[in-house]
Amino acid sequence: MIMGLEFLARVRKTSTWLGGVLALMAATYVSPMLGLAFAAGGLWSLFNLQLLERLVVSIIGPARTTPDGVRGAGMALMGMLVLLGAGALLLSLLSPMALLLGFLLPLAVIVLKAAAQLLLASRAWGALVRHPFRAAIAAVALSVVTWFALGALTSATAQHAPTPAEHSTPSEHGTPAPAEGEHAAEGEHASEGGGSQAFPNIIGLIVGANHGKPWADFLHHYEILVFSLFIALLLLLIAFLASRKPQLVPKGLQNGVEMVVEGLSDFITGILGPKQGPRFVPFLGTLFIYILSMNLFGLLPFMHSPTASLNVTVALALTVFVYVQFIGFKELGPLGWLDHMLGSPRDLTGWLLAPLMLPIHVLGELAKPISLSCRLFGNIFGEDMLLVAFASLGVTMLPFQALPFGIPMHALFFPLALLGSALQAMVFTVLSSIYILLMLPHEHHDEHGHEAGAQHAH
Repeated sequence: MIMGLEFLARVRKTSTWLGGVLALMAATYVSPMLGLAFAAGGLWSLFNLQLLERLVVSIIGPARTTPDGVRGAGMALMGMLVLLGAGALLLSLLSPMALLLGFLLPLAVIVLKAAAQLLLASRAWGALVRHPFRAAIAAVALSVVTWFALGALTSATAQHAPTPAEHSTPSEHGTPAPAEGEHAAEGEHASEGGGSQAFPNIIGLIVGANHGKPWADFLHHYEILVFSLFIALLLLLIAFLASRKPQLVPKGLQNGVEMVVEGLSDFITGILGPKQGPRFVPFLGTLFIYILSMNLFGLLPFMHSPTASLNVTVALALTVFVYVQFIGFKELGPLGWLDHMLGSPRDLTGWLLAPLMLPIHVLGELAKPISLSCRLFGNIFGEDMLLVAFASLGVTMLPFQALPFGIPMHALFFPLALLGSALQAMVFTVLSSIYILLMLPHEHHDEHGHEAGAQHAH
């Protein structure tokens, strides 16, 4: 029985990974709704197998006569009834064929694993792998057969595929009009960069399934805002869970969050100085974590990076701009802020240059949010388009392009995207810290410079 449970555990693990990869490929290269339906069918089947396993263990296991065994069997039966209702709902909303394929995936994994165990224990397999030359010939033959089989499958699919003319109807002037829903599909995948294609996300899938409904149009219009608020709520939940039951010796989530907070506190204090630095750690630390989370969110399947939109980056830059000016008025006063804008004239030459320094400083302050927003937007949007371009290249490199998968060339750039996302969040935070430092009184600058020099000499 233990061996059987271990076998089912391996089946669930393999089915989860394989189903996720196949669902992502179907959603990316075929249709987002087909990928969603395939994933839903696979999850439905995995839950069903889990409930069957629990029911069998409760009936024939050692605890079958105990209250826990009876309770486990009852819960498994109730779960199956709920799962049956969920399956009926999925059949009415999603593609039945894609659901069926996803449902059959764990069963196919069971059959293939059982066949693999029988094959590995057979004498023929032992004789094959005993000689490397014989095994290499078998591997090459299998690859060639698979290659031509996929090519034949693609040719058959291409012959039955509808032509573009079938998807359009002639207009009054004889020119083909776009098919219904074409503009909606373009709106789902077009980005702000001029119509470039992007990976599908969960909101695009929901909008595509409910096209024309007012709430779907509202959700599509505020897609970036929804992702931004969701990430903010997710960070709030993590902070709440980490600080709900604080321990003197932290561990787990609390330990990880405290390490991040301590690192950011030391980093920001090193820029602003130990006297004024702790005041701005909450604002600047939150800014770094929020921007980093939004940058990385687009690397998750069916998600989108809000910082790939100018709406978000401009809002963040304007927040920093207003906060910096508020610090200037608070620390320097209105006259001190004006003196700062005039270049702090203290002699005749300074006062003569003051009319020139004022517009220069004002333009410099106005250029700061533009620089912050455009730099962050350009880098994150460029990373997303790079991943999309190489994902498309991985598909076109195959000789049979109707297949719902390709060479995952974009995976090679994931480390670059991780590094770039962290670097852009750090650049945004460092520049914001420097802007605050420039607005603080000059006495603080001198003090910070002396402290830094003393530490360096020490």
